[in-house]
Amino acid sequence: MTFQQFRYIVEIAKHNSISKAASALFVTQPSISKSVRDLEDELGITILDCTNKGVVFTKEGTELLFYAKMLLEQTEAVKHHFDKEKNTGLTKFSISSQHYSFAIEAVANLMAHFKERKYELAVREGKSTDVIDDVYSSRSIVGILSVSELKKPFFERHFIAKALQFTPLASVKQHVFLRKEHPLAHAQTISLKQLRNYPYLSYQQDDMLLHFAEETVDVNNIEKLVYVTDRGTMNNLLSNTNGYNIGTGCIVDHYMHPNIMSIPLEENHPMQVGYVKRNDVFLPEELLDYLKFVKVALEKSLPIEN
Repeated sequence: MTFQQFRYIVEIAKHNSISKAASALFVTQPSISKSVRDLEDELGITILDCTNKGVVFTKEGTELLFYAKMLLEQTEAVKHHFDKEKNTGLTKFSISSQHYSFAIEAVANLMAHFKERKYELAVREGKSTDVIDDVYSSRSIVGILSVSELKKPFFERHFIAKALQFTPLASVKQHVFLRKEHPLAHAQTISLKQLRNYPYLSYQQDDMLLHFAEETVDVNNIEKLVYVTDRGTMNNLLSNTNGYNIGTGCIVDHYMHPNIMSIPLEENHPMQVGYVKRNDVFLPEELLDYLKFVKVALEKSLPIEN
């Protein structure tokens, strides 16, 4: 197998067409088709199924596509790293984070800190599984995430298995995020029973292992459930509906809608917010600066109860 074959596969997925992929890569369609067939023969799998609507990746083809994207991305990262002409004086790294506004505020502060230098930063937001996978595969040098006391043993075993190290930055209690006009907005604490009739807004996906869920809520017992994938959507729904979310309770000025507040959850499971990195990775000074900004932004946004 070759990197060229992987490029063909990724381009086919991008265009959902072999002919369009060939045009984009300035090669002939037969050459791409032959290359894919050769790869199928070598691996003993079927990568593509041809239909009236175009090509469709098989289950094994989809798995191969994941690895192809990862290998090509890492190859480009190596080339970029050793491109001395381009990287002279350039600060470059990637970070991943769960959907935390304090992590983004820290990026903004780091950008101000870097105002006199050249830099190239990549910021990835996702679920806890995305953050861990990014760090494990070296797509990101660190990942910001939370680990609840309830699930801590599971996470510790998982980190050991993947040769990852988790460093806590702060301990928080779970809070309910909701809008200031919410019927429960004046409560001192809120129970899960009180929330039963309101829509639950979650970043958790329904196919995610329960151990990796960002909240300790059993979604199987929730009648009104809305999944979102980005903070913008979460902010808009929280600030304009009676939906709620459960998390750290951290309110970050200018990075969260001003109509959102947080109230302690009665059925509370303490969480540690921190960062994860590979055991074999040395953190450069610039990354340590970012983690300092994360800690400052986190401590500044912690709920008063903590």
